[in-house]
Amino acid sequence: MNLLFEIFLEELPTSEMIHLEEDVLELFTKEMEDKNIPYKEPTFYLTPRRMALKFEFEEKTKQEDKKIYGPPKSVCFKDGKPTKALEGFLKKNNATEEDLIFEETKKGEYAIIVKKGDVLDTKPLVVEAIKNIFENIHFYKKMRWGTGDYEYVRPVHNVLFLINNALVDFEFMGKRANNYTFGHRFMSKGKIEVNFDSYERKLEENFVIVDQRKRKELILSELENIAKEHNAKLIYDEDLLEEVVNLVEYPVVVIGKFEDRFLKLPKEVLITSMKDHQRYFAFMKDGKLLNMFAAISNIKTNNMDVIRNGYERVLRARFSDAEFFFEEDKKYRLESFVEKLGDMLFHEKLGTQLERTKRLVELSGFIANLMGFDEEKAKRAAYLSKADLLTQMVYEFPELQGVMGREYALISGEDEEVAQAIYEQYLPKEDEIPKTGAGISLSIADKADIIVGGFFAGLKPTGAKDPYGLRRAALGIIRTIIENRIFVNMKTILKKAAELYKKDVNFDEIEEFFKIRFENLFSDYPYDLLKSVTFKFDDIYDAYLRLLAIEKFVKGDPNKEKQFAVKRVFNIVKDFDGLDVNEELFVQDEEKALFEKIKEIENELDKYLKDRRYLDLLERVASIKDTINTFFDNVMVMDKDQDLRNNRLSLLNRLRQIVLNVANFKFLEI
Repeated sequence: MNLLFEIFLEELPTSEMIHLEEDVLELFTKEMEDKNIPYKEPTFYLTPRRMALKFEFEEKTKQEDKKIYGPPKSVCFKDGKPTKALEGFLKKNNATEEDLIFEETKKGEYAIIVKKGDVLDTKPLVVEAIKNIFENIHFYKKMRWGTGDYEYVRPVHNVLFLINNALVDFEFMGKRANNYTFGHRFMSKGKIEVNFDSYERKLEENFVIVDQRKRKELILSELENIAKEHNAKLIYDEDLLEEVVNLVEYPVVVIGKFEDRFLKLPKEVLITSMKDHQRYFAFMKDGKLLNMFAAISNIKTNNMDVIRNGYERVLRARFSDAEFFFEEDKKYRLESFVEKLGDMLFHEKLGTQLERTKRLVELSGFIANLMGFDEEKAKRAAYLSKADLLTQMVYEFPELQGVMGREYALISGEDEEVAQAIYEQYLPKEDEIPKTGAGISLSIADKADIIVGGFFAGLKPTGAKDPYGLRRAALGIIRTIIENRIFVNMKTILKKAAELYKKDVNFDEIEEFFKIRFENLFSDYPYDLLKSVTFKFDDIYDAYLRLLAIEKFVKGDPNKEKQFAVKRVFNIVKDFDGLDVNEELFVQDEEKALFEKIKEIENELDKYLKDRRYLDLLERVASIKDTINTFFDNVMVMDKDQDLRNNRLSLLNRLRQIVLNVANFKFLEI
């Protein structure tokens, strides 16, 4: 059997459309599995004015067999005859003694009847499933309309519901199901009767590309063809592409131009204005922005010049405003804005932007010194870091903070690294991370300041909410440190940040916060491996290198023989902290043999740790696995004699301490 369902409604907000396909298909899978309905892979369609689902399913379904437990076997019979307890159980379930089976459970042997699952028609089950799916979609905001009590993401105008191309008796949000839908709002008129096979084709004939995947392909293909025609490169933006796909039902790409004079503005200003304000795509050629754009229209007319002129007129006004702001801002040196930051509140509990700037100057210099970067450049960048917040350009385009700071710093004659650092303070973004010494220092300082301030000011994230971006800040620090291969004690930086606030904070809590972000960032790794390295987390990049080492070690030991040998040590030593080994207390050759092997590794330890050759260290320990196993097979570690027991535990703890330089094997699941 086949099914076609569509809800036709007012224009959906793009913010709600982002999650719709995933949510609907997740609900669909749950409903079909719960009802045990065999089906073929569904197709979900989404446009600004419709949600639709199309799939095939079996006509019949056999429900699962059900076990019904009765009394214990011990009370089922007396003198070979059924007891009243058994007779009551059989009568209640319309069964006979022949239907009985006995099954062993944790509480003993019990009487059981197996009720065979019924074979049911799937149609009513599927209709119920469709109702549940579309009623239970999570929307961030819902609305009411008309005089009814209905509440949905947008007012519903029509419901199409066909099974085997026959109309289904169904109602949704006050609308009875029909066998028709509607085409494009402006280029199509009247009702369109469709069926399972003709749905996509007939809508396309009426100027609706109902498949969002096809709309995306059409738009991207056209944009790439345009770029090719102009020997240019499309500035690809996945978020923008997804947004315009969700804004149109019939995409028509319109090419427009703008005056060359606007190209004197920083390219980020033009790109941001085109993307965020107008949803236009930009193009580059030979590393420079072209004075052309591509807009995605939802309508095709006989005279597309009218639409093109409209797009160009609106963009010209935007660019003219930006040009004015840029020229006005250039009249002042960037540093002239700094003292005025005293009138701008950062947060009521964390002071003004000027107070924050002063903290960042000290913290950036401290970090630069710690990491071996130019301290003065880091301090200068920090001093100017928030000045662009008071420029007219950033006031109008908040997304350009940092970008304009860099541009105005260069215009003001600042050092190039200082200017670049002002931009890099807001990184990482996607694949871009801070690269200059001053930028790395300022970026980490900026994020450490908000994290420490957030923790003592009660601004910590709760659940899915993180209004002050503390999680993002921690992830940014982790990425910056790892991708720049920097070894640094993060707690030292956080303590300095707290000192500048003159506040006490719980550093253990903040370290745990960073650990969770680290584990989330590397969630592709097995969780036990992550826990085995984050037990020690004072140096983030070091933890990352140890994670790589333990992963390679585990992958290179598919039979787990090496892991098991080391794990045995951790299992028995646990929290024992003794390290003094008295050779005079050795009574077995296996003790002496293991001690000699351990001393050999201890003598080599510095060369492994100096170059952080963690995998080599693990392999070196694993090389004595036979000695370890022989020791465990022949030596009673937990001897009744306390001196012998503690001496043997100390011996094993010496080996454990070597391994703890890399990972804590107690977390490994072996």
